[in-house]
Amino acid sequence: MPHQNRNWQRRWTVDFETQTATHEDGWVFQFSKVSDGVFDGSLISQPKNITIEQIKNAPIIAKEAGEVWMRARKNRH
Repeated sequence: MPHQNRNWQRRWTVDFETQTATHEDGWVFQFSKVSDGVFDGSLISQPKNITIEQIKNAPIIAKEAGEVWMRARKNRH
């Protein structure tokens, strides 16, 4: 049986112009370069009408944002 989050990356879009990673639920993280190859992500928007479940999953969402940002940067070159 496949893992329920197997294709989690598909729920994200990365925009290099705005330096953001956006989740289909409304989470938006903006990334800024700290040093060569190191970026810091900040939450700039969250889902409207956020649910308790979404709040509980916020650490996972933040981790996913960082991972999808790094994968997109790696695949860009």
